Amino acid sequence: MTAETTASQAEPSQVKDVLERAVADPEFGRLLLDDPDAALAGYDLSEVQLLLLRSLDEEDLAKLTPENLEEFFAVDSAVYTPEDAAMVQQGYEIYDDEDLDD
Repeated sequence: MTAETTASQAEPSQVKDVLERAVADPEFGRLLLDDPDAALAGYDLSEVQLLLLRSLDEEDLAKLTPENLEEFFAVDSAVYTPEDAAMVQQGYEIYDDEDLDD
């Protein structure tokens, strides 16, 4: 197993670690919602993973349970390129909440 393979396998587990912690520790879950940058400090996450975790809202966290965490976590397994991450970020910047309510 190469260092590159190990690194790519380690990244998704960081997302899983964050989500498991948010489910088990309500204070951390609240911090993740209120100040995601502070909550995610110390985790080694890609830009796409950061976008995913920063986009969580209270309803998302309320739906997470130890039983369904694997299903949510599977979303992170998709392959993204830096261009995909830029497009996702651009999408967040283009639309505001009123645009998305339609």
